[in-house]
Amino acid sequence: MMTQEYDVFICHRGETKRNFVSVLGGMLRSKGITCFVDYRMPTGNDVQLEINGAIEKSKVFIVVLSPDFAGSTWCLDEIGEIMRIRDLPGTPRKVIPVFYDVQKKDTLYDLTQVKRSNAEKINRWGKALEDVCKLDEFVYDSSSTLQWEKSQEIVAKVEDFLISHRTIPDQGTKMPIWRECINYDVFICHWHLDTQRNVVSVLRGMLLCKSITPFVGGYGKDDGGSALDSDIIQAIENSRVHVIFLSPNFVCSKRCLEEVVYIMNIQGSPGTSDASRKPTVVPVFYDMKPSTARYQKEGKAYYLEEAQKSSTADDRERWASALHHLSLLHGLEYDSCSTFQWEKLYDVVKIVEASAKKITPRNYWSNHEALYVKKIDEVFKELELQEKREHVFLAGVYGRETSEFSDLLVQRLGSNFCGVCKLNNIMEKACQPNGISKIVQQMLSDLIHPSKSSDLIQPSTSNDVKRCQLLLENERCLVVLDDLGNDIDKIKTLLEDLKSILRNNSLVVVASQFQHSLQELNVHKFISLSSLESKRDFLNICYTERDGINKAFLSHLSETFDMLGLDVRLLNEDKLKSDSTCLQDAKVTLCIISKSFSIDEFKSMFTNAAIPPKIIYVSYGSNPTDESIPKPFFKMEVDFEKAEFNKPQFKSMVNEVVQTLNERGEEIMGAIDFPVGLAQRSSDIECSILECVSRNENSVQCFGLVGMGGIGKTTLARSIFNKIHSQFERSFFGLNTRAEVQGKGTLGLIDVQKKMITKLSNIRSDDVRIDNAEHGKMVLSSKVKHINALIVLDDVDDGRHLEAFCEPLQSSLGPKSVIIITTRDQKILGSAKSTMIFDIERLDEERSTSLFYWHAFMKPKPPADLEKVSQSVIEACQGLPLSLKIIGSDLYGNSDREYWEDSLKLLQKGKKAIVDVLRISFDRLDTDEKEAFLDICCFLINEDVELTCMILKACYGVGKAHLNTLKNKCLITTYVGEYDEYRGRISRIGMHDQLRDMGRHIIREERRDQQRDQRRDRAWDEETANEILQRNAWSSLRGLSVWSHIPLPEDASDWTSLPRLRILVVKHDYWRDRTHSHAERGRLRPQDIFRNVRCGGLRWLRWEGVPFEELPQGLCSTNIQVLELRACYKLKRLDMTSSNL
Repeated sequence: MMTQEYDVFICHRGETKRNFVSVLGGMLRSKGITCFVDYRMPTGNDVQLEINGAIEKSKVFIVVLSPDFAGSTWCLDEIGEIMRIRDLPGTPRKVIPVFYDVQKKDTLYDLTQVKRSNAEKINRWGKALEDVCKLDEFVYDSSSTLQWEKSQEIVAKVEDFLISHRTIPDQGTKMPIWRECINYDVFICHWHLDTQRNVVSVLRGMLLCKSITPFVGGYGKDDGGSALDSDIIQAIENSRVHVIFLSPNFVCSKRCLEEVVYIMNIQGSPGTSDASRKPTVVPVFYDMKPSTARYQKEGKAYYLEEAQKSSTADDRERWASALHHLSLLHGLEYDSCSTFQWEKLYDVVKIVEASAKKITPRNYWSNHEALYVKKIDEVFKELELQEKREHVFLAGVYGRETSEFSDLLVQRLGSNFCGVCKLNNIMEKACQPNGISKIVQQMLSDLIHPSKSSDLIQPSTSNDVKRCQLLLENERCLVVLDDLGNDIDKIKTLLEDLKSILRNNSLVVVASQFQHSLQELNVHKFISLSSLESKRDFLNICYTERDGINKAFLSHLSETFDMLGLDVRLLNEDKLKSDSTCLQDAKVTLCIISKSFSIDEFKSMFTNAAIPPKIIYVSYGSNPTDESIPKPFFKMEVDFEKAEFNKPQFKSMVNEVVQTLNERGEEIMGAIDFPVGLAQRSSDIECSILECVSRNENSVQCFGLVGMGGIGKTTLARSIFNKIHSQFERSFFGLNTRAEVQGKGTLGLIDVQKKMITKLSNIRSDDVRIDNAEHGKMVLSSKVKHINALIVLDDVDDGRHLEAFCEPLQSSLGPKSVIIITTRDQKILGSAKSTMIFDIERLDEERSTSLFYWHAFMKPKPPADLEKVSQSVIEACQGLPLSLKIIGSDLYGNSDREYWEDSLKLLQKGKKAIVDVLRISFDRLDTDEKEAFLDICCFLINEDVELTCMILKACYGVGKAHLNTLKNKCLITTYVGEYDEYRGRISRIGMHDQLRDMGRHIIREERRDQQRDQRRDRAWDEETANEILQRNAWSSLRGLSVWSHIPLPEDASDWTSLPRLRILVVKHDYWRDRTHSHAERGRLRPQDIFRNVRCGGLRWLRWEGVPFEELPQGLCSTNIQVLELRACYKLKRLDMTSSNL
C-alpha cells in the first residue's frame, strides 16, 4: 500500500498527544496542511511502515521534546530518521523543535537508561538530539504559555516554509488577530488558573477562526479579576452563547460565581416569551462530574461552606442555587487525561456556531444586509421545495461583495446542516500543484467530524471516493466556495469531485465576480448581487454654518474626496437635525467640530438613529474643548487671515479616509494635494463614458484622454477610475506604461502583460509563464476571456503598446468592458479605434490662479504685496497644472519680492518648453539635493520610502531631510502601494514622468561647461549603459541598473575598478535568464564583469538571483550600508565583516 504524502510529520511522546499535539494537528489541517500524527493512522495498518513512509514523504517535521520523550524508542528512532532524511539532497525539508516543559539543556537525555538500547543506537539518538537542539526552536511552558498563540506561531512558521517552496498556496490571510470590540457572540466563563492557558485559549482561537467573537475576561493576565465589572456585565448581556468551564477550583473565584448567577438569572427572567431568543448556555464539566456541581457535598471541591467560608450565607445560597440549576443543563464532560483536546473543543465550536448566529435582530442588519438575507432565504426555500431532490443543489452568487454575502449565508443557514465548510481564494488554490485535490481534502476535513476519520486521503480513486461517501452518507452539508476565478475547466473539475462525494440534498454555493463563469455551470439558483451593491461610496461632511467655515476650505474638502471617487454630501447642522438618518448609508462621515458645534451636540442627533460606522472628527479653528477627544481626530486651525493651510494634517485626514475604504476592498487610488478645477472635469468625462457604454453594451469600448505632458491626464484618469471601477467585475490601472516598457525592450512588454493577467484573473504572477510578447498576447487573451473589466493604460506613446496590450484585450474582454488610454499622441487613439476622445485643455485663468495660490501660499488668496507679481507668474505658466504646481511650490515660503521677480524673469526668458520651466526648481537645489533627485529619477521611483531614506543617507549623509525638501517642492510624491501580506500598505516614492524625464535629460545632455562635462554618470537601462561605455565614461559611473540576462558590451571587460560607483542594481528574471539565446550566452553578463571589479565606494547593492557561491570581494565595500541579496540560492558564504552593515 502506498503511503500518502504529508506536509508535516509531528514527532511526539504520549504525554503531549491529547493536548498540545491534538490542537497543533487540528490547526494545521484547518489551514489545508496535511499532517501525520500516529494516533490518526487507519486501523489495521502496519505501524512501522506507516511511520517510516510518512517521514520519507513529509516536508516539515515538528519534534515535540517533552520530559518523557526519551522514554520511547519509537520517538528516538523517529528523530534519528528525521535528521538523516533532512540532510539528503533533493526536496527541501525543515525541522522545528518544540521544547515542551523542558529546557534546552535538559534535552540531552540520559539515553543509557533507555530500554532495548545499545551503543550504536545511543550514539545515533544522541547525535540526532544534539543536532535538533542547534536549530531555531519554540519554547512551551504549559504553566504560563497561552496554547493557541504559541501553536499559532508554530503553524505560521510551517506555513511560511511550505509557501516559500510552493508546497501550498499563499492564502492571503493568517490566523485571526484579536481586536477589541463592543458586541460579542460568546461569553466564556472560567477560572483562569485552571483553564485559561489551555482549553480556553484554544476555544477562543477556534471561534475567532469561525468569525465568532468571544469575550474572555482578563485574557493573558495573571490575575483573573475579582469583581463583576461593567465590561463583564455588558459582554454577558450582549452575547448569544455562554460557555462555562466548571473546573475543580472554579468556586474559589467570587467573580466566576457571580457570573454564573448573572447568566442563570437571564435564563430564568420572564423578559421574553420566545425561549429561543435567550442565550444558549453550554456547561463544560472540566475534570469533574456534573453531580459535584449539582449537590456540592461536604468534602468535595464544590462545597461552598469550605471554598467560600469568608462569604456571607446569603451569597453562598445564591451561588449554590445557580450552580445547581446550571448542572441540570445538558453539557459536555471533559477529562483532560483521556480527551483529545481539538476533537472535544470542535464539538463545543459546532454547538456555539449553531447558536451564536441563529438570532440576528432585524435592527442589527444594515439595509443591504437585509436584502442579502432575503436572497439567502429564497435559496433555502427553493432548496426545500424542490420537486425532484438532487444529491447536490448548486447555487451561484455573482457580485463584487460575495465574501460578505457568503459569511452571512453561513451564519443564516449553517444550523440547518450537519457539516459546514467555507473556503476562500478557490482559484488561487486550484492553480497550485494538486490544487483541486487539496481543496477537496480541506473541505472534507471541515465536513467530517474528527472522531469519524483518520487523516483524510486525497479522494483520487474510486475506493477513496466511496469511503468519503460512507462517512457523509447521512450528512446534509453546506459548502461555500468563494472567488472561483475565470478558469472554467478547473471549476468544473472541482464541482464534479464534490458531486461525487456529497449526498442528502446538500447545498453548494459558488461565488464569483465573473457572471459568465456561473452561467456556464448551469446552477440551479442564480443570485445577482450587482443590483444590491452600492455603485458609489458616500462621504458625508457635517458642519455648522454658525461659525462661518471658510468656503474655500469646504470646496477643497469636497473636491479632494470627489477625486477619490466618493459621492460627497455637504450636510449642515439644520439638515442633520431634521433627518439624522441621512448619515446611515455613508461609508465614512467627516464631522467638522467648531466653536458652536461640539462633539456631544453631533452625537446627540443619533438618539433615534444608528450611529455611522466610521466617524472622523476635524477640529476647525482654535476653539478649546473640555470634551474627551475621540479618535481619529485631526486639529486644523483654519484661519487664513492668521495662518496658512496645514497641508500635512489635511493629508493625514485624507489618508485616514482612504485607508478606511481600502480596508473594505474599495481599491481607492491616492489623491493629489490641490485638485483645483479637476473634480468637475472628471465628472463630465465620467458621465460621457457611462452614457456611451449604456447605449452600446455589445462590445468593448475604448476612450482616450489626450494632451501635452503635465496637463493632468493621469490625475483625471485616476479620478475616473476611482469613480467607476466598482461597476466592473475586475479593474486594472497601468500607471506610466511608457516608463514601464522604455529601455527594457520585449521584457518590459512582458512585465506589463503579467501584471494585467495577475490583476484581472486574481492569480499569482509566479503562475504566469510568458515566453515573448507574442506569446503574452495569447496568454493575456485566454486568461481574461469574457471578463467585464475597466482597464486604464496611462501614458501610451508607441504602437507596440497597443499591439501587446490593447489588441488582446479588445478581442477577449466581456462586452461591457471599458479601456481608457492617456497619451500625448492623438494618432495612438486613432489606431486604438477610440469611441470618444477627450482633449484635456489648459486651466483657465480663474482655476490657474486658485491652484497657484494654494501651492505658493497655502491660502486661497495671496499677500497684497505679491498679488501683482503672482499674476505675472501665473500667466507665464500658461495654464499648465504641473508648471503651476512646481513653480508655486518652489516659491512657497519666500516672501522676498525681488526673489519672485527673478523667478518671473527666468520664466519669461524665452523658456517656453515645460522641461525648462521645471528646471528652474531643480537648479535652486543644493548640490547633494540635486544628486539625490537624480538618483531617484534613475533608480528609486516606486521604491519603499524607508529604503530610499537609507540609501540617500548612505550616499550623502542625509536621507529624510532631502526627501522632505524634494517633496515640499513637489519634485517627488509619496503614495501608499498595494497591500503586502507581511508589511501591510507600504509608502512608496512617486514622480511625475515629466520630472523623471527632465532628470534623465540632465544626465544625458551634452555640456560645453567643463565643470559639468562629467554628468553622464548614471545608467538605468541597457541603452544608457551602452552610451556610457561607448564614451569611455565608466570611471565616473555613480549608479548602474542592469538585467542579469542582458549582456554588456565587450569594452566592459576592461573594467578593473569603479571607484565612484555608489549604486548597483542587478535585476533578475528567472524565465528570461534560462531562455536567453546561445549567442548572448557567450557574451559578458553582469556576473562575469563584477566577479573581478573593485567597487570601493559602493553604498547600495541589490542583486536578484545572486549567481555567486561567495560574494566577490570587490563588491564587499567598506562603505556599503544597504545590502539586498534576493533569491540567493547559490550563495554559500557571505563575509561582510569589513563593511558598515
